[in-house]
Amino acid sequence: LKGRLVVVARNQATPDTAVEGTNARFEDIPAENRVRLYFPGKPAVEIRTRLKSCGFRWSPISQAWQGYRNANSIAVAREIAGVPS
Repeated sequence: LKGRLVVVARNQATPDTAVEGTNARFEDIPAENRVRLYFPGKPAVEIRTRLKSCGFRWSPISQAWQGYRNANSIAVAREIAGVPS
């Protein structure tokens, strides 16, 4: 439990990151434990299928595709958004 508190405190202190990629805007929001992708329009079926298979879901409130923040979701989101590593 103490280890989890350290992780949560570190995430709360980490600033948000927003990067404009070639395909979408990528946002890493550690305080909310979320990764979001904002597309200029509706993404292609192949992209939506890949997002869903990687745990992303459409959020009508934020008008973005979002997933829980972890190494895999960050890597997938950066790749789909077209953000260089």
